[in-house]
This record gives sequence, structure tokens and C-alpha cells, in this order.
Amino acid sequence: MNARPISKCPLCGAEIIDDGSVLVDIEGGLVVAAGHIVRLSASEFEVFHKLWESHPRVVGKDALMAATAELAGLDDREIKIIDVFVHKVRRRIAPLGLRISTVWGRGYRIETGRDSGE
Repeated sequence: MNARPISKCPLCGAEIIDDGSVLVDIEGGLVVAAGHIVRLSASEFEVFHKLWESHPRVVGKDALMAATAELAGLDDREIKIIDVFVHKVRRRIAPLGLRISTVWGRGYRIETGRDSGE
């Protein structure tokens, strides 16, 4: 896995306390939660960030495509690449206690343990 336990936050240097919070470093492409840190590629981070800033709402593939198209040099004909990015992000953020659910016919939504009552 690409997540590793840490004792200090790489964003602020504070001791990591697993209180269910998620720290997101936009410039560094880092996500910190549950005592783990994950660094995402630029395209992966754009997908994550769009979902995170829209939480708990559903984000359509078109919106995710718009967030990544310029970065990845994509056009509308390659919208299936969003499925690939979502798959990669799902795998990378799982150790953080975060999930991306598919809302069939509408898009994707990010979920935290707090969303499901865990």
C-alpha cells in the first residue's frame, strides 16, 4: 500500500491524533487521515479534490473530466479515463478510512466513516 503510519503531520508538524479528521494539502497532493499519509498523482488528486470539496454530494463524470482534462491533456472522447482515475484513488485512500461510492447513472461520491455511522 502507498499509505504509511506517521506520528507527525507533514502539513503542520503536529502530532497525529486519529480523531476522524482528514487533512488535505492541495499544493503537495497529500491526504492525511487515520494516522496515514497518501500522496496522489496530479490527476488522481484532482479527482479526489473535486469529490472532497463536493462532499457529500454526487459528482458527475463530466465534472471530474473537466477537473482533470487540462491537466492530463484529455478531451471529451476519453471520459472512460475517469473510471480509471476513480479506481486508482479508491485503492489509494482506502487505508485512510475513505471510500468512493458509485451512484449509478449520476457519478461518484466520497464517503467517510462518519457518513456511514462507523
